[in-house]
Amino acid sequence: MDLLKLLDPSVHHTASTMPIGKRPKTNGVATAAMLIRIASEMLETSPTLRKRMGITLSDLAAADKVRKELTRRSLAVQ
Repeated sequence: MDLLKLLDPSVHHTASTMPIGKRPKTNGVATAAMLIRIASEMLETSPTLRKRMGITLSDLAAADKVRKELTRRSLAVQ
């Protein structure tokens, strides 16, 4: 699943097509990769927030490696 598809409302099921009480299956790996990407981008642009949380640029580089691996797994699952 493309990470951008997670943000596209047309990809998700609407209430009229889904039975009440049922939720569409989510791709947890793709969601995790997207959340890591969002957090990394926020922390890269905010040195104050990074300092307050005790996160270094090398920590962000390690998180990016994890995100890329999760993205690869997400694409392999499909």
